[in-house]
This record gives sequence, structure tokens and C-alpha cells, in this order.
Amino acid sequence: MKKILFLTAVALAMASCMGIPVGVVAPSDSILLGERTVNFKADHDVIGVGAYQGTFRSLFFVVEKNDVELFNVVVVYGNGDREKFDTRLVFREGSRSRALDLRGGKRIIKSIQFTYRTVGTWADGKARVVVYGVK
Repeated sequence: MKKILFLTAVALAMASCMGIPVGVVAPSDSILLGERTVNFKADHDVIGVGAYQGTFRSLFFVVEKNDVELFNVVVVYGNGDREKFDTRLVFREGSRSRALDLRGGKRIIKSIQFTYRTVGTWADGKARVVVYGVK
């Protein structure tokens, strides 16, 4: 029993160090690409990535601290091509999106653009949207 508790504590500590919220199941080859704090009004934001991060085959979003509506996701690739994901989804706090597979396999990402707004209660405060890339 002590060994199980110890291993659980180690796993939680490792997830925390990697920046992945506890309770969110993420691929082991996930890399944090950026995060934004979300207002209660609709807002548009851009997360710059760059070639130094490497290539990615998919993305996913994690929502923390409140519920969020996410829509109009556009990925701009290193060569300037753009890919739009027609999504209009409400994510509950502590959840993650499905994987958004990138067209053409592994790609360099220049930026990720998206529109979002907090849809939870004011009492819960502003939400946080975190974007991860999967190698």
C-alpha cells in the first residue's frame, strides 16, 4: 500500500512539473505551446510557436479554473499555409479537447489563433486555456 501511495505521489509530481493539469490524460509526447487567461467576453488571441519547438502532428486544448467556449481555431504553419478547424465547443473546467490532427502529418507551427470566452459563473473567476502540441 505504501508503494502505491509513493508511486501515485511521484506521478502527480511529474505531471505537475510537465505543466499538465492533474486529471487530464495527455500523450507522453505532449509539449506546452502556450496559454491564455480568458475573459467573460469573446476575445481573440494568437499563440506564437516557431520552428524551435519542432514539428507536431496534432494539438489539443486544456481548460482550467472555469468553463470555456472555444471557436474559430486557425493554425498557421511555418510555410504560411493556414488550416481552419470549425469548432464551437464548450469545455468544462478540467477537461481537454479532442486531438486536432494537423493536415499533412508532422508540421512546423508558426502560430495558433482562436476565439474564446468564459461561460461559467463570475464567482469561479477567469478560465485558463492551455494549448499542447503532440510530436
